[in-house]
Amino acid sequence: MKQYQSGISLIAVAVIMGVLGGAAAFALISMRQERNLFAEGLNKVSAKAAQAAAPVVASVTPPAAPMRKCVINGKTIVSNTECGEKGKVIEIHDSRGIEAPKEPPKPPPAAMPGPKDRAIEQATR
Repeated sequence: MKQYQSGISLIAVAVIMGVLGGAAAFALISMRQERNLFAEGLNKVSAKAAQAAAPVVASVTPPAAPMRKCVINGKTIVSNTECGEKGKVIEIHDSRGIEAPKEPPKPPPAAMPGPKDRAIEQATR
């Protein structure tokens, strides 16, 4: 009876070495592009797993207390707490960001020169 060598086959070794060689080539290509494609892939996979595991919860924030402007000891203070009889509620508006500068108004077009003006211009040339 023949005894066979125990362990993994030569084909399995070839497949494993091919996978390792491919991973090494992929790593070298990502290094050349100054990116870590392995870390990016891991981040994407972990982000998808975190999204799937996280329950969807609607978060409701309670309305903030109104802002008040108070003068205490001669100093103007803005606060969201009650500050006495001299406190005044401030109305806050959300801004729309920075607006693009407006174009300066164009000067009115010069009036077409009349025949007298054209004659004077030709005479002075």
